[in-house]
Amino acid sequence: MPGIRLQPGIIYGPILSRRLGRSLGINLLPTDRKTCSFDCLYCQYGPAKVIDLTKTQIVFPSVNAILQAVKHALMKPRTIEMLTFSGNGEPTLHPDFVEIVHGVFTLRNELRPEAKLAIFSNASRVVDPNIISTLGMFDVPMMKLDAGDVTTFQRLNRPSEEIDFNNLVSSLRKLPNLMIQSLLLDGEISNVHGDAYTAWASLLAELKPKLIHIYSTSRPTAYAGVKSVNAHRLKVIADELEERYQLNVMAFD
Repeated sequence: MPGIRLQPGIIYGPILSRRLGRSLGINLLPTDRKTCSFDCLYCQYGPAKVIDLTKTQIVFPSVNAILQAVKHALMKPRTIEMLTFSGNGEPTLHPDFVEIVHGVFTLRNELRPEAKLAIFSNASRVVDPNIISTLGMFDVPMMKLDAGDVTTFQRLNRPSEEIDFNNLVSSLRKLPNLMIQSLLLDGEISNVHGDAYTAWASLLAELKPKLIHIYSTSRPTAYAGVKSVNAHRLKVIADELEERYQLNVMAFD
């Protein structure tokens, strides 16, 4: 199914994010394709081949171009509550991700010290110690976790073949200030029923993240047959996670 348009440049917004407030988006990825290590059923940017950086040659925006764009955006007189690394896929796939984050961190401190740093990541590169260390610089390191078992992970997130679910989870345990985002689906492939739901909830209870955001699809999805979870069900799930496991959960419809 067709998705929404890719971000056309490095900077987008500020937008009023339902989860982060007035957010300035930072896209580290190419503008002519989705660049991701997952091919999630529900992706708003449509289907795409997953990326294995060891096998694929991709031209990314340069460090200098990114930092200059961020500097220019931060100098404009407007309200910015959050600088958010997101964009056209998985931001940690940029080969100079660590250097870029340190550069943006410095610019933020110099020009907008009141703004916080956020990232939306699928967590596929948390197995790299340098990535884990760098993610510790973010005020809101929001890592994707839609599944609690390998089978659901493979069916729902459709990762690149070199990504091992158990290694990913083990690495999440090492991430300071861990925050989780989970997109919940119903239908033929679902994470809100039966063993898939139980495994996901149990894994969250084990990880005990500082914050969990749960939500469902509200935009066009990459593949047909995806069914969203309604607001009432999301609230029920959030309440159950809070009451049973003492987790801090926010549901967004």
